[in-house]
Amino acid sequence: MIRKFLSFLFAGMIIFNLFGYYFVFKCDQICVKNEMKGMIRNGSFHGRYEEITILNPATDRDFKIIDKDEILYRGKLYDVISTKTSGTSVVFRCINDTKEEQLLARYDKYSTWVNGMNLPERSKNSQAMLHHIIKHALLNKYSVQPPPTSSVLLFLEPVRDFNSISIQPSFPPPWLA
Repeated sequence: MIRKFLSFLFAGMIIFNLFGYYFVFKCDQICVKNEMKGMIRNGSFHGRYEEITILNPATDRDFKIIDKDEILYRGKLYDVISTKTSGTSVVFRCINDTKEEQLLARYDKYSTWVNGMNLPERSKNSQAMLHHIIKHALLNKYSVQPPPTSSVLLFLEPVRDFNSISIQPSFPPPWLA
């Protein structure tokens, strides 16, 4: 009973270890976004806004709209305060969100590490460990029980050494003759 519980607990920890980081990442990302929105509303960044002008957002490869309040431009993440459109160009008034950039960089590093787990040498060890855990968690009787009775044999006579007999051929083999 305790072994089964420990097996399930250990399997749960491994599953959380594999998939839990994503949920922790999402919670952290929501907290960072809410913190940044609060600081923008309070005017903490007043006078430190950046203006980014994109001539044609549809064709600019360095520009990507993440959602209505965030853009990615030249590898940097920005929270958008306001936008002005004139013709095909768009001017974004925004703030560089370094905290969320660092969070995304750590998540990318983690996902790269997890994808590296799919290498053949790591995969075999992981599969063997998961197989072992599942085997112990799902099977009721997974160990061989000792026989109910055991016998003890005593030898009362001393052990004698026996030498093997070697037979010498009486004639040489044909290839030596």
